[in-house]
Parts: sequence; C-alpha cells; structure tokens
Amino acid sequence: MAPQSNAQLVAAQIERIEPKVELLYERGDDLLVMIGKTDSTKVSSRAMRIVLQITAGGKGGSYNADGGDMGRGSGESYDVATVSPVFKKMSFEQTSLAEWATASDEQSIINAASKIVSNSMDQFRAYEDKLLNGTASFSLGSIGSIAGTVLTMTVPTGAQLVYENQEVQVYDSTQTINRSANAGMVTTVLATDPQTTQAVVVDQLPPGTVAGDVLMSAGLIGANPVDLFTVKYHQSAATTGVWQNLNRATYPYKLASSRVNGNNGALVPMQPELCINKIRKGIGIKKVKKLIAYMALEQKHAWDQLATTVQIIDRAKHETGESVDMNPTSYQNYNAGNMHGVPIKLGQNADQTRVDFLDLAVWCRATMNEPGFLKGRDGKMWFRIYGASGGIATAEQFHIIHNFQVCNRNPRAGGFIDQLARPAGY
Repeated sequence: MAPQSNAQLVAAQIERIEPKVELLYERGDDLLVMIGKTDSTKVSSRAMRIVLQITAGGKGGSYNADGGDMGRGSGESYDVATVSPVFKKMSFEQTSLAEWATASDEQSIINAASKIVSNSMDQFRAYEDKLLNGTASFSLGSIGSIAGTVLTMTVPTGAQLVYENQEVQVYDSTQTINRSANAGMVTTVLATDPQTTQAVVVDQLPPGTVAGDVLMSAGLIGANPVDLFTVKYHQSAATTGVWQNLNRATYPYKLASSRVNGNNGALVPMQPELCINKIRKGIGIKKVKKLIAYMALEQKHAWDQLATTVQIIDRAKHETGESVDMNPTSYQNYNAGNMHGVPIKLGQNADQTRVDFLDLAVWCRATMNEPGFLKGRDGKMWFRIYGASGGIATAEQFHIIHNFQVCNRNPRAGGFIDQLARPAGY
C-alpha cells in the first residue's frame, strides 16, 4: 500500500501569511516638506498680491556747495505680482465587500478601510511633490518614443513624475491641444520605470499621440493650463513670458534667476560657487538668507564622486553638542554634505540634470484650504456611490483636497545649474 503523500494532506495544512506589508514603490515628498515650512497666507478666491520693490530711488551725483543747484530727486518704484490658488484633489474608492472581508484580524492581516485612509495622505503628498518638480509649463514629462502603449519618456524628468494608477492627459508639445479631452478619453498609468528604461506603460492613448507630446495631470482644461507653480517656473533665466502675472520682458533682469550652463558635461567643483556668487551679485552678499542646494540623486552622486578627490571633514556640532555625520555615503544621512557652505537637500522627484539653489526665505504659499479630507455637512468623509439605477451602490469614496499655490517673492534670490550630464549607470 502506498505511503501517505504530502499531496493528500495539503488541504489540511495551515496557510501562513507574513504579517509585514512592504511598500514596493516610492512616495517622496521632499520638496513639498520644505515648501510646507515657508510662509502661508490665507486667501479667498481673489488673487493674492505680492508687492515688489523693483527699482531704486535717488539721483546720486556731485554738487556745487557754493550756491549750486542740487537738481531734482526721485523715489523707488513698485509693482505687484499676483497669485491665485489652484484646486488639487485625490479620490479614493472602496467596495463594501473589500471593507467587510478585511474588517477583523481573523479575516485579514490588514484592515482595508483603515489602510486606504492611512495611506491616502502620503500618496497625495507624493503627487503634489511630483507636480512641484514638473516643467516650467507644468507638464509631467515629454514622450520620447512610443511602442504600442509603452512610452519612453525623455530625461531630465523621465518617468519619475507619474505613478501607477494615476490618470493623465496627453497634450501636444505646444500644450494648446488637449488630445485626451478631444477624444473624450482618460489615460491611466499602469507601470513606470524611473530607474533604468524611463518607460511608462498606459492602458490607452488618444488618437494622434506622437513623440514630443507631453503628459499632464488629470483635470486640467483648455490650452496652456496652469497647475501648481514649479521650481522651474520660479527659477528661470527667461526674459520673456509671464511670471505670477508680471511680464518678464518689462523687467528682463529683475525677474530672472541666475543660471550656469552645464553644457551637457559632468558637474565640476566651481560651478556651484559660480552660481552662488551670481546670486550674490544680483541681490547682494548679505541678502542670501536660507539658501539650499536642491538636487536629484544623480547630481548628489556626481558631487560625491568629486569628493573622492578632495575630502573635507567637517566636525561641526548640532546645538545639542552631538557630532554631525558628514559621510556623503551614509544611507542614514543622505542629505549630508554641502556645496561651498550651502547645505544639500535631496529631492526624490528633482530634475536629474540640474542643481537648484533655493532661498527658502523668499518662497511662500497662498492657501485657501490646507490639505485635508473633504467632508459633508454632516462631518463625514465617506460618500456613498450611486448605481446606474439611481439606487445606492455597494461602494463608497472619499477625497483629499488642497487649495493653494506656491509663490515666490524674489526670483533673483535663487539660481540653478542645468544641462548637467548624469553619472554613468543612470
């Protein structure tokens, strides 16, 4: 008689589940955290005015002290930039069965209703951080090539600024034609690879999509739509176009940030100092207050490669008296180091070919509502879904909203190095 086999006992064996649930995607919000610490002004639906002192007053010169004519004088001049909040949201939905089947420890290792809520704000913050790192015209990246529904995105943003399950729109390269809206179609991101191939896999593309088209956030309408103001919007060397409703051409030097052209080469030690000194030349040595060097992992890697040639050991101490770990390779202190005295701050979603020097003292927010859950008049955040018949459906949804805009009081207080090469391996 054959011995009892394992196959005969599988039905009686206990199935075990590892209780720890790991996150297999990134949710960086590095820039958003820093912007969240800047000045916030409560606003209504009317635009917030930012008063700028544009030109100096006073007519300097020599004079004849023996009864000479002193001439006429002058005063400084002012202008106003204006910003209005944009309305950002993220929607979540869950069926009743998903809630009921995971309601207790006996049923599931996670409580789906609690988990979707606890994860929601982190994902919303990651989405906003991606928007803040978009292009100067608010796109999330440019399509380099198309193979079916696989898009290879061009560097410097690559595939970094979209996430799986995100709904996006396809605009033409001039951002005047919304191909998605014209086709009555929504495109959903199915997979992204920001590490190697820069590929974005989508479920469908609107007719006429070609290489050179751009991806934009869902919900934007019309030609050249305005989204959250980005680092590149505020930190630009352009002398034309509009910045916070001021014409750059009217003040071609006052509204431009300092630029150092990397010429598609590797980062070199004196480029950061050149950029910092250009900022000082523009607004004054003593006016630089809270400057940081904001960059992607690629340029931190490039800077650390330079550190293998020249090593500086900084034995500075925190106010607590504890030593500061300045090891640039320390995974626990990934922001360690500085560029000519300016502290380095890494950004998960930062431009891979750029280093931005941001003076956080001049960044601010016009806020109508801080981020939070949309609630009904009864104070509840979950909203019942209704079916096609008009009756209730076995599903509910909730929404996170954030109504604000990121503003800047002085674009000359910042600068950037762009068109830098990425180190080998990226």
